[in-house]
Amino acid sequence: MSKIKYIIRCVRYMDFRGMLRTVREIARESRRLPLCVFIDMIWCALRYGAGYVDYRIFNFARLSAKQRGTFVTRGINNDLIRRLNNRSDYRLMDDKAEFNKLFGGYIGRGWIDLRDSSAEQLAAFLAGKRAVIAKPVSEISGKGVIMVEQAHRKDPKELYCRLKQSGQVLVEEVVAQHHEISRLYPGSVNTLRLVTIAMPDEVHIVYRAMRFGVGENVVDNFNSGGMFALVNDSGIIYTDAINKQTEMFHAHPTTGEVFEGTQIPFFAEAQAMTKEAARLVPGIRYAGWDVAITETGPLFIEANHNPGHDMMQSKLLLMESEYGLLPLFRRITGQTK
Repeated sequence: MSKIKYIIRCVRYMDFRGMLRTVREIARESRRLPLCVFIDMIWCALRYGAGYVDYRIFNFARLSAKQRGTFVTRGINNDLIRRLNNRSDYRLMDDKAEFNKLFGGYIGRGWIDLRDSSAEQLAAFLAGKRAVIAKPVSEISGKGVIMVEQAHRKDPKELYCRLKQSGQVLVEEVVAQHHEISRLYPGSVNTLRLVTIAMPDEVHIVYRAMRFGVGENVVDNFNSGGMFALVNDSGIIYTDAINKQTEMFHAHPTTGEVFEGTQIPFFAEAQAMTKEAARLVPGIRYAGWDVAITETGPLFIEANHNPGHDMMQSKLLLMESEYGLLPLFRRITGQTK
């Protein structure tokens, strides 16, 4: 998609109220006129492919042109996806049931797809299970993911109809995560997010973070109220955590456990598994993987062909260098622009 087409698409689907609210917030924080912020925001969209959310999260208001030019913005991320991934293969990652079939050796849990299963088959699957997870097959950001407790499924036929009607047709066993990960927050399966770029000679892991749920949330997704902390190449959390509102947390607000210094169990195995799996779909060379860590090793929760670019370059990274990941991506892919 050309830059002009990208801009037209952004304007067509833009949340103008959200944009104006963001302009006012940034103007207040930076002590600049809202009009000046708005004009600069438009310039960044044209020059760097940065949406107003990018402008906010990456703190473009205080960065130089040189610094701004190092960020993988929304527009650049979309271009990377277009260049590195085949559209015809998207469904293999984005349909969660298709993903479970393809990557069955890395899933480590039972599951059933209600689109091709009966109420009786669901009842048999539920037998003996205290709880299960139900989710849509194609939603992103943890939308629609629920836990179904035993007390809420007295009538499997009614549950079958309700889940199919709501589109929550993928039903899975609950993953029991490693006690060291559960210590930080037990309310969700907290996943290790790994982003890979597969080149002919090597699969590169370009980003590592540990994600956590918050409060009553059963998902850890950044866009569904969760938070994340960065992980170094030795598997140790080395920062505080941050949420989408750019609030920083030294310790988890629910458990009080400190993030920094935690060693992720089976980290080497998680990276090796992800690099191996990244070769299974040659048409998807740029992907984000959500890895759960259990007492016996890593397994996949899901993956997607569209890794979120915002989380990869958050305020946590800015605190270290104030530069984005675009130079790294260009070195790996051999692209100069």
